[in-house]
Amino acid sequence: MATGDIHPVSEPQGQTYVAYHPFLRATHSFDRSALESSVAGGCLDFEAGDLILLHSFHATGWGDGTSLATNKRGWIPSNYCEPYDVQQVRPLLVAILNVLVNPRPEDARSSQIAVTTIVSGVRSLLDGTDCLSQDSHLVRESKTIGGSRHALLEEVSELVSCVKNQSPEKSISENMVQHTYRILQCAAAFLDSFDSDEHSYLISTPPVEYASEIVSNAEEGGFTGAGLSLEYQPVSALARLNFLYDATLVCLGSYLNSSYVNTRAPAKILLTTRRAAHASRELLALVETVSSRASPMLYSLEEAKEAMYNRITALVTAARDVVAAQSLENQDVVVTETQKLIDTVVACVRTAGLCLAKSKYVLDQVGDFDLEVDRRYLDYQLHSQLGISSRRSSSKSESSYGMTAATSIDDESWNMAPELLPSDTDTEVNDKKRRTDLQDRIIYNEDGQVQGGSLEALVKQLTANNAAPDALFVSTFFLTFRLFTTPVALAQALVHRFISLSPDEQNVLAVRLRVYNALKGWMESHWRKETDNEAIPIIVDFANGSLKSALPFASTRLLDLSKKVVNIDNPLVPRSMSKLGIDKSLGILLPDSSSVPTPIVNKLHLAIVARYVREGELAPNILDFDPLELARQITVKESRLFCKIVPEELLGQEFSKKAGKSTAVNVKAMSSLSTDLANLIGESILTGDVKVRMNTIRHWIRVAEKCLELKNYNCLMAITCALQSSVILRLKKTWEILPLRYHSLFAELKSIIVYEKNYASYRTLLRNTSPPCIPYLGVYLTDLTFADEGNSDFRTFHPDLEDSSPIINFDKHVRTTKIIADLQRFQVPYRFQEVPELQAWLDVEVNRVHEMYLQDQHVLYRRSCNVEPKLGGTQTHSGVGAGIDVSAVTDAVSWNDERSTS
Repeated sequence: MATGDIHPVSEPQGQTYVAYHPFLRATHSFDRSALESSVAGGCLDFEAGDLILLHSFHATGWGDGTSLATNKRGWIPSNYCEPYDVQQVRPLLVAILNVLVNPRPEDARSSQIAVTTIVSGVRSLLDGTDCLSQDSHLVRESKTIGGSRHALLEEVSELVSCVKNQSPEKSISENMVQHTYRILQCAAAFLDSFDSDEHSYLISTPPVEYASEIVSNAEEGGFTGAGLSLEYQPVSALARLNFLYDATLVCLGSYLNSSYVNTRAPAKILLTTRRAAHASRELLALVETVSSRASPMLYSLEEAKEAMYNRITALVTAARDVVAAQSLENQDVVVTETQKLIDTVVACVRTAGLCLAKSKYVLDQVGDFDLEVDRRYLDYQLHSQLGISSRRSSSKSESSYGMTAATSIDDESWNMAPELLPSDTDTEVNDKKRRTDLQDRIIYNEDGQVQGGSLEALVKQLTANNAAPDALFVSTFFLTFRLFTTPVALAQALVHRFISLSPDEQNVLAVRLRVYNALKGWMESHWRKETDNEAIPIIVDFANGSLKSALPFASTRLLDLSKKVVNIDNPLVPRSMSKLGIDKSLGILLPDSSSVPTPIVNKLHLAIVARYVREGELAPNILDFDPLELARQITVKESRLFCKIVPEELLGQEFSKKAGKSTAVNVKAMSSLSTDLANLIGESILTGDVKVRMNTIRHWIRVAEKCLELKNYNCLMAITCALQSSVILRLKKTWEILPLRYHSLFAELKSIIVYEKNYASYRTLLRNTSPPCIPYLGVYLTDLTFADEGNSDFRTFHPDLEDSSPIINFDKHVRTTKIIADLQRFQVPYRFQEVPELQAWLDVEVNRVHEMYLQDQHVLYRRSCNVEPKLGGTQTHSGVGAGIDVSAVTDAVSWNDERSTS
């Protein structure tokens, strides 16, 4: 459905829901019959209290959702709903979401893992409400609670039977999905019974009291997606055992969303493995404690513990092997290693269950006991540990290819051994080491690249004298520093770095020269007067003071630059692509100037076009344009806009802001042009008789083929979106007489830019493409959005230190810079001869269609119905009677221009 298709509806009282959550609950009933018939076709009816699975959310306030009660899908007004994220049901929500977004692997064992995690989630719900046992006083005293509990367990039993009875060759089935829908509905009804019951029972909280909160936003800093966030006060061993077992199963169940997804998600596999490793380590530590109380020693528990240790170690190895196989780009090897990983996951589930059973046997013999008070017990937030972000669609997060996860795992995360209390000597040595590390507060990955640090530590890295500055680090720092600090703070940090050095310190001159070069590079190539001019007084004072006494020549240069940059709009020294870490081996394969092709036009046709542009009469027929030349002229127009895009337009989701408030003017203009071209294509087809329409469709398919040859993938996307829109796709009579050859050609073109597996085919094609090229901008904007929303701004320096303060998550900005660098390598103009008459015609037509769309968003649909009327009944169409918006292809990013308000 196009983003322009959604119309506002009357709001019930209450707040409008704007954040994204995977599950919603209707607070009001909604009947689509209250809407206009042209709008209601794609909308979804629901009753108050219904649960809805949200697939995507649009900035207009509408969402694409499936009702769990009716299993129907359609558009819903989000102001009629509220997020469904009850604490007691979170583990179950996570487990069910694993099933719903699972890409249907070919092995039935995935179903078994999924069911295990769902059962674990239900048990966590019942345990958290003190209804796990049928003898619970709540169950016995309240018929409402007892009845809803019975219905929930009956539905779980049906799910288990469904999986047991399916053939081994089948994977997660549609029937199983229906059972998961009903389980969640029963779970919601069970929780509702506490409020509706005549005794007004309060839902009990989990048997854990939280002691203190540790602020941490590190994406990869600990077990959860948000790092170590809370500590447990000591609890009973049995309660802790059940909790850790549930956490371990949820982690292992996460492989349904990582290892089976595709060969493009190594970071998700590694992150999932890290979480499983941490959960298993905690579980093994507790099993060790329980085992030490058994008298005599229970050898079967020791064997189970040893087996689990070996299985988790094998899981780590298998995960690394899968990632290594993916780098080889050999699908057969990847499939083999992935199967080994899943086999290992199944074995881990079995050994974890064995450890649970044997440990409970020991506790039955020796009695439950409280855990020690001198050990910190991690609290695993099951809602966040699987990466369920409140800011983007789960369907999109599934295909972000590692945007939200670390690409490497530190060795400490792989240590499976039970956590033992260190000796006094070990503690003293570790504390001394940590104090030394805290002076710098910087983190490196295994490749020596900076992952995070304080501003002072990053400035020290920027001005280090022990090696040549890393180009990627320097470019990332100056491109993105305004996202994590201010120009004034940066200037002060650089000055402090300079003056804090003792004259007797070794290499002091080299470091001071690096500080000067950093300031000079900032002012020459990265200065933005609208934000950075406020740092001028600090730089001038520094140049006239400390710098002048130490490096007089450098002082003169900085003072000269200070006078120039306050009034410039463009960098004094343009930034080259290589500074953003571009691989120079890719090369820029520009054709020789002598190879500029001659335009394929004739004078008579140009005269007709010129008269139309000048007088607005005798519009030229689109079929008179040569497909190749039309593709060239569109490419020239788009290339001009594409090459104007500067990195600052792509930072901080500037492109998603409303028109007039965004500085991403070139991104907005290119988005608008793509949508207008798509609407122009649609309008050109909806004229004449059926044969003329067929010829026009055929003509645009040929233009799309030429765009593919010219490597203009953005225009290729616009044409295919236009031809697949509801207003064109519904013309069955027209498509029926289109020659088979063009049906096949169109199918081939669509396969190149199909959204499946996050544009996997298109990304492969783009990696092997050399400039000049116009990539589909929407993919880059989606990747930038996921990099921004999927990674926190800060991370924890040392998660195991109570006084550890957050540091800048520099790895997030490196990811952003790499995406921008990949886009910039294609910003090379085409060597095509511009035809003024055709360029003027394009401008006139694009502006005309744009104004037409603003005045009447339903005009194309009405024309479509006029040329080929409906055959009767209500026809469901994704367009809901509106125009064609290419930017709607990517639901997670609202980067199109605000057409209705501009």
